[in-house]
Amino acid sequence: KVAVLALGYGGGESALVAMGALKMGIPEEDLPEIKTRWRETNPHIVRLWRKMEDAALRTVETGQVCAPIRPAIMRRETDPATGLDFLTVELPTGRKLFYAHPYTAPAKNFPDRESLHYYSTGQATKKWSPTDTWGGKLTENLTQAIARDCLAETLIRLRDIGLTAVFHVHDEVIVEVDQAEQLDDVLEIMA
Repeated sequence: KVAVLALGYGGGESALVAMGALKMGIPEEDLPEIKTRWRETNPHIVRLWRKMEDAALRTVETGQVCAPIRPAIMRRETDPATGLDFLTVELPTGRKLFYAHPYTAPAKNFPDRESLHYYSTGQATKKWSPTDTWGGKLTENLTQAIARDCLAETLIRLRDIGLTAVFHVHDEVIVEVDQAEQLDDVLEIMA
């Protein structure tokens, strides 16, 4: 599980360490092989990172609309009211992810490669500043946004049959049911 969480979105040895690999007794010298074997075992995921990164760079550099995976669509858009520039990623629901003032520049950790840079607010300072990203992180953003939209739809479907979620997190929903038949409805909707 540590490898899936640490490596699934382009992380490497440092991500394994951050996820607790060393504390779990995995020797540090084994981490490069774990990363390599995970990537060899999951070539479709690794290709998706590259497709997401290539599409984002192409969209920002040329303004060309790209669809690295359908139905996700990347566009370079400007808000006519403010003149602000964005890379957007349209989700299957039509909702969009926004990356403010995008540009390409050498990657922070790999200066021989171009990467996507954009402006975001830092958690500590709350001020806008440039940050860079990569295909794995773009894939993570897309995956989590789609999962959020699926959960939102599930919450609506539960409400439509008269059930209210009292709590939800990630892909789980907690509802109070009066009868066992209602549990079957919840299970069907969640599936």
